[in-house]
Amino acid sequence: MRSSIQLATLNYALVVAEEGSFLRASARAGIDHSALSRRIRDLEYAIGTKIFHRHARGVGPTPAGERFLDRLRSVLLELDNTLTLARTGIKDEQQRLSIGSNGMILAGRALDAIIEFGKCHPNVTVSLIEGLHPEPRAALGGTEVDVTVTSSSQSIGRAFELRLWKDTLAVVVASNHPLAGCPVIEWSEIGQETLLVRRGEAFLLADTVGNRVQLPAIVEHHVSAGILLRLVGNGLGIALIHDGDANGVPEGAVCRKLRIGGKPIQVRNFARWRADNANPALPIFIAFLRDRYSS
Repeated sequence: MRSSIQLATLNYALVVAEEGSFLRASARAGIDHSALSRRIRDLEYAIGTKIFHRHARGVGPTPAGERFLDRLRSVLLELDNTLTLARTGIKDEQQRLSIGSNGMILAGRALDAIIEFGKCHPNVTVSLIEGLHPEPRAALGGTEVDVTVTSSSQSIGRAFELRLWKDTLAVVVASNHPLAGCPVIEWSEIGQETLLVRRGEAFLLADTVGNRVQLPAIVEHHVSAGILLRLVGNGLGIALIHDGDANGVPEGAVCRKLRIGGKPIQVRNFARWRADNANPALPIFIAFLRDRYSS
């Protein structure tokens, strides 16, 4: 049976399960929709059980398919680890991994995940690169990053993608701002404010909420997150952060919950990388994210 089932097909099955749709899964995996459907049908025939049931809104795993997919995730994770050891030859050999981010304002849970990864894998030296659109590179020696952790929903090229956590947006205002006394601020209340963003964050903001509301006047600064929030504390505007970063707000500013129509504003995060990247540290990081942070 193993010789008749391709590893790519098993990966496609997991993508279909994550997306809940053959159409979205085919776009994400870079394969024709009908070809993907045939692969899954052939896989179901090969293992002798139906993995997905089709319905009007997409697809979902059957009870037998759920068990199969859970086991498949564990098997592929173990395979990733085995291949990584085969590449390095020595488990404790020091490796390097570059991680790009274009998240909004501060790091949200991304930085926590990277710190935790570093503690779990001290033999991997991580370098962080922040920029507008850090692209995953094809192989060792490239100038781009190995993997990008981003809140942008727009995938670049044919990068593989892993859906991660959701962050909730909060708003930072000066402590003497008229809205500072409100524990919850509605988006409509900041319409006349000046929104301070770092370079590239206007794109991310429009990607996140631009279709639902009108954006305030935006002023872009080429500065660090810390300096930007100090500008807020001095009354030069407001800023958005992930609510998990509320403790990073400097003196003179306060963090408040932000809502649209009474509902939190959630931002989906993704990890994106290229399958032809030869860095042996990459599958270790992806397996770590999939095991602990995949949605």
